[in-house]
Amino acid sequence: MGRRARREDDDRTWGMRVTESFLPYFGPASILRNDPNPPSDDDLAKEAALRRAHQRVVRADGHAYLVERDD
Repeated sequence: MGRRARREDDDRTWGMRVTESFLPYFGPASILRNDPNPPSDDDLAKEAALRRAHQRVVRADGHAYLVERDD
């Protein structure tokens, strides 16, 4: 069993060709195009409480984390 020659204009990587070989069995990805739901009043209240209680700090190396506010 020999290897099939690739077309000259086929620039897909080995991984892309393997992934595309699964399409007949699993089909393409399903992407929903619905409008997003607006946040509820309860979610907005929780977000505001978290922002009042915590502060986002970024270290010199770029990592971000939350700390409680001292106020």
